[in-house]
Amino acid sequence: MEFDRYAEQYDKGLMGKGSARFYRDLIRALEMRDGDAVLDVGCGTGSVLSMIGRSRKISGFGLDISENMIALAREKNPDFAFTSGDSAALPYADGSMDIVMACMAYHHFPDRAGFRKEAWRVLKEGGSLYICDPRFPGTIRWILNTCFQEAEFCTPDQNIRIFEGDGFRLANAVKDAYVQVLRFEKQG
Repeated sequence: MEFDRYAEQYDKGLMGKGSARFYRDLIRALEMRDGDAVLDVGCGTGSVLSMIGRSRKISGFGLDISENMIALAREKNPDFAFTSGDSAALPYADGSMDIVMACMAYHHFPDRAGFRKEAWRVLKEGGSLYICDPRFPGTIRWILNTCFQEAEFCTPDQNIRIFEGDGFRLANAVKDAYVQVLRFEKQG
């Protein structure tokens, strides 16, 4: 597992430091209340939930495919529940989450359609799904999508069409030259 090798140095290394900007942008965009059940899919070492937990009283849940990342997330966040698993087979009950988010992770998911279906299933009616991913210029996006077949970087407009095609409604889009934070709502 690729991220198992990087787990120990992830937060202090180039990948973790590069992701920190995305974490901050996502947290600024989050609309939540104390007591919300918040699921971070592709949570890595649990940094986003840790940052949220400093200012909010939430029920935090994290899922990542990397066992080593999950072990670190548990150490950093003993009050939250972390588990190793597949983004396309979420081990949570139907309608159990107020918020589902994927920050710097969605483009890595091998079964993105399966993740969208599962996010819909575990979200409460009116719940929010946040996707925070890079926003690359066309040429760079093409190169990355060509060279790294396991990843798929999309434009905000492409992501909006994909998620709306699966029944989500766009509630808010925050975009700059580097980051896209899209908030979708589940509406029956």
